Amino acid sequence: MARQEGTPHDPPRHIGREVSAFGIEEEFFLYDRRTGLPAAPSHDHVSAFTEITAGGGCTSTEWLACQIETSTPVLHDGTAALESLRSFRSALTATADGFDMDAVGIGTAPRIPRERATVTANERYDRFVALAPGFAADQYINGMHVHVSIPDRDTGVRALNGLRPWLPVLTALGANSPLWRGQDSGFASWRAIHYSRWMASGPPPHFEDARDYEARVSALLESDVVFDRGCLNWLARLPEHLPTLEVRASDVQLQADDTVTLALLTRALVEAAMDAPPVTHPIPAERLDIAQWQAARYGLDGRLFDPARCASLPAADVVWSLFTYVRPYFADADEESLVRAGLDRFLSHGTGAARQRAAFSSEGIDGALRSAAAALTS
Repeated sequence: MARQEGTPHDPPRHIGREVSAFGIEEEFFLYDRRTGLPAAPSHDHVSAFTEITAGGGCTSTEWLACQIETSTPVLHDGTAALESLRSFRSALTATADGFDMDAVGIGTAPRIPRERATVTANERYDRFVALAPGFAADQYINGMHVHVSIPDRDTGVRALNGLRPWLPVLTALGANSPLWRGQDSGFASWRAIHYSRWMASGPPPHFEDARDYEARVSALLESDVVFDRGCLNWLARLPEHLPTLEVRASDVQLQADDTVTLALLTRALVEAAMDAPPVTHPIPAERLDIAQWQAARYGLDGRLFDPARCASLPAADVVWSLFTYVRPYFADADEESLVRAGLDRFLSHGTGAARQRAAFSSEGIDGALRSAAAALTS
C-alpha cells in the first residue's frame, strides 16, 4: 500500500524495548557584563572554556570568538542527558562568571557590535569568510543538534525521508531566537531565517535510497561553493564520519529540561521513521519550505503544517499529532511522561522565544540577557 510521507503507520507498542543511542550538541554565547555586547575572550579565557569536561563530553570553540560549543557523550536515556547538560551548564556558568561574563542559551544575539564579528581562527572558517563575507559579518546564531545512531546508510535515508515533513514542527517547538539588533525580529526563530541564507538549507530533499543520496551529494560537491559535506546545511542530514542521523532544526534552548524534551522527541521520531515502510508519495519541497518559514515566523503561536493530515492546523493539534505518531517509540513509560510534560510546558508556558519576549517587554535587552543567563542553570 502506498504511504504518503509523514502518515502514521499504526506500529505496535514498543515501550520497554532497546532504543538507539543519541548525543546532543549545544552552542552558547558569551556576553561581556561591562559592555552588554558579545564577549571577546582572550587566549587564556578560551583555554579555560575548552578545558571544561563537566558532563562527560567535549567543549570547543565555534564560528565566532564569543561562542562555545559542547557535545555530550553517547547517551541512552533522558536522565543521563539531563545530568550531562546540567553539569556542563553549571561549569560553563561558573567559568564565565570568573571572567565577568554571562553564558546564555539563546539562538540569536539580541545586541551585537557595529563592526564585523570576530571569527575564530580556523582554516575552514577562513574559507567560508572568503566565500560569503556578508554572512560572516553577523553570523550570531546558536543551534542545538541531535545525533541518533543508525544501523546503516540505507536505513538512515529511509529515516530522513520519513522525518522530513515533521522538521518544521521541531523548529516551532525549539524556537528561541526572537530578538535581533536590539529589537523584536517578528520571528519566533530568527535563527532559522538567518541560517537559511547558506547553501543547501531547509528540509532536505526526498531520496530514493543511499545510492541516490550519495550520487546527489557528490554532484553538489563538484560545485565551487560546497567544500565538503559539512556545507550541506539541511535541517537533517547524514554525517560523513559518524553512524548517525543528525537533526538540526531547533535553536539552542534556555533550559536543559527543554533540550532533553526535544532530544527525546527527536530520537523517537527517528526511530519511527526507521521503522516505517518507505515513503512513496513525498510531500513537495515547496510545501515544506512554506511550512518551515511559517514555523520560524510564529513558533507555537499560529498554525503548523501537519504531515499526517496534509493541512495547516492549530499548533497544539499538530504537536500532539507528532506525539501520537512517535509515542510507541519512547524507551519506556518514564520517557514518554517526561516528553509529554515537556510538550505541555511548551504549550502552556511558551517556547524560549515567548519567554525571551516576556523578559524583553518588561526589562529590555539587558533584562532578557539576565533572564537567559539565570535560565542556563535553572
